[in-house]
Order: sequence, then C-alpha cells, then structure tokens
Amino acid sequence: MYSFNSTCKKVYIVGGLRTPIGKTNGCLKDFLPEQLAAYLIKALIHKYNLPKDSIEEVILGNAIGPGGNLARLSLLKAGLPFNVSGTTIDFQCGSSLKAINLAASLIKSGEKDIIIVGGAESTSLAPNKQYNPRDKRYRGKDIFYKRAQFSPYSIGDPDMIEGAENTAKYCSIEREAMDIWTVESHIKALKAKNENKLKDIIFPIKTDKNLIIEDENIRKKPSLKLMKRALPILNKQGKVTAANACLTHDGAALIVMASEEAVKKYNLKPKALWIGGDSDGIDPNLFPLGAISASEKLLKSHDLNIDNIDLIEINEAFAVKVLAFLKYFNLPKEKVNVFGGALAYGHPYGASGAIIILHLLEALKDKNKKVGLATLGAAGGLGVATMIERCD
Repeated sequence: MYSFNSTCKKVYIVGGLRTPIGKTNGCLKDFLPEQLAAYLIKALIHKYNLPKDSIEEVILGNAIGPGGNLARLSLLKAGLPFNVSGTTIDFQCGSSLKAINLAASLIKSGEKDIIIVGGAESTSLAPNKQYNPRDKRYRGKDIFYKRAQFSPYSIGDPDMIEGAENTAKYCSIEREAMDIWTVESHIKALKAKNENKLKDIIFPIKTDKNLIIEDENIRKKPSLKLMKRALPILNKQGKVTAANACLTHDGAALIVMASEEAVKKYNLKPKALWIGGDSDGIDPNLFPLGAISASEKLLKSHDLNIDNIDLIEINEAFAVKVLAFLKYFNLPKEKVNVFGGALAYGHPYGASGAIIILHLLEALKDKNKKVGLATLGAAGGLGVATMIERCD
C-alpha cells in the first residue's frame, strides 16, 4: 500500500449530504438552488453537531444560475452568522469539485478550519440570458442564448454534444459501447437504490404535498433495445444520442471539510483524508478528455499511477467520457462508478463534483477499499480531479 506524506497539514472530509436529483421541470422544479443549499447547510450542522459560528466559509459551485453570489445567499438563508463569508465558483460541470480542492487548500494553508463546500443547480429555473445589443453576438431582442461562450471561435467553441461526438471519433469509440455503458450505469444505480447503498447521504426534501426521497432519473427497467432506438442528436452518422448522454437536472450536494484541529475540537469522525486535487486544460473541442488530463496530472504530482487507485468516480455527462478514460488508462470497468453514474442519477452541473465525491466515499466503504479518485471534464477544455483516502 502506498503511504501518503503525513508531514503536511491534514485536510479531512467529515462527510456530506445531497438532495435527491430531479429532472428539469420534475420533482425539484420549484426549488431555488439557494433553497436546496440552505436545506443541506442546516442539515449538516445538525448532523455533525457543529455550532453555527464554527463554519468559517461556504464555497459553492453553480453554472447556470442568475449570477451573484449563490454561496453567500445560501448561507444567510440557512441562518449562519453574518461574518461567515461565501464564495461561488463557476467551473461549469467541475464547479463543486474545484470548490472542494480550493477549500482543501485553504484548510491546508492554515487559513481556515471548517468549510462547507459543494454546489447547487436548478436547470428548471435557469434564467433566460441575452447579449447586450452592442455585443456582436446579439441576435435580437427575443433571442436568448443557452450557454456562455467558453472558447474563442477561432479555436472552436463546440456545444457539449459536438464535443462528445468529436471525442468519440478521436478515440474510436463506437455507439454500441456507449449504449451498453449507459444501460449498465442504470442497472448499477437501480441495484444501489434497491439495496439502500446511498441512504446515508441522500437528504429528503419536503414540499407542501409530499417528501421527495428518491432520485427521479433512474430507469426502472433499463433496456439496451430501447437505447438502440434513440436517434443520433447531431446527424445520422452520429454516435451520441439522448440515451447515452445526460439530460439536465436539479439538485445540490454539500460536504463538510475540516482541519485536524477542528476534528479534535468538535469530536468529529472524518470519512476520508483529502490527499490532493488538481485541474488542467486541454483542447476545448475535446473537452470530455479533461478528466484524463487532470487525473494524470494529479497522479504524477504524487508519484502514483492509476494502479494505486482502488475506485474511481467519473462524471457521466456522456458515456464516451468514461469509455475514453477506461481506454486511455486500460482500466477494468469494475473499478469505475460502482453504484452507477450521472447517466442514471442525473447531472445537476454545479453540484456534480460533490455528488461523485459522496458516491465515492460510500463505494470505498461498501467495497472496503482505501484510495479513491473523483474526476470530471468540463466545458471549455477543462478537467479537475480529487484524490481521497478513506478513514473509517
């Protein structure tokens, strides 16, 4: 077993919670992202018996909200003291994993002792956005854009589907393999749900009429036959379909991170030690490969290789992203997304990094494994990765 350097100031992941994940205009359609985040902030304070004034900062990822500082809004809504600072990060799909690495750096440096970190997203309530009439990208008063520009047009600024298609072609990954992976993701997620593998991290959300306790996207009867019926999105020769690509979702996920001093002071029992995190940039036209680049960079900085990692969580925005990762590192699929991934659970952009960390923690415990890696590729040609070591 590899021995991690213990001379540095330690950073612990105490644990965390996530909401059930809803489809766009589904079960969470009326919840503002700050509502979801505030619910989880209050729940975490209660779960770990933390004084409100022990929280020094809240850092949240958010990709498609109305702007402003979601973290500050959320913490105030949760009733935290005015002196608690809030920071919001937009790293697109990698926002909350980037936030986790930033929080770890603040704790590692000694600047902070306890930070609540994660992300929240409501695609159901995403605002319509429009360029200023003086902007060359303006197309008329009733025309709105669905996403920001991530790369200069001279380089290429592909939509997500186009980037996934580029990657499938570049890596010689066929549609059948993508469809099979998607079905397997749903099968694993359904099994995990039936066996209550994630019950300790899913926090129910109350409405006026009911209690939302389950993820909305998992197929009850996943079928490869149905997957094959889905039409390619871009063109007849395309490989990416609405079946092997993620839909859009609502949800939030938050994690408590703490220093060794805070762990002792508040009698906390951490789930994992944060070992390291890193991000990297690649060709924006092949953005799904960002997960590979960031993971390789992180492993290299610790003088490790992929064989030193027991389990891996890769955000499944597209099946091709995971298959490219498996192919590059020559990995057995049994090590990746053991409870299924975002193709089954959903992908609330700004929260997805924290979601895969929470799933990784549960998987490591369930399989009695020690070292885990969580990673995402993000729009604009970015990747982010985080490595953890289980404590309990």
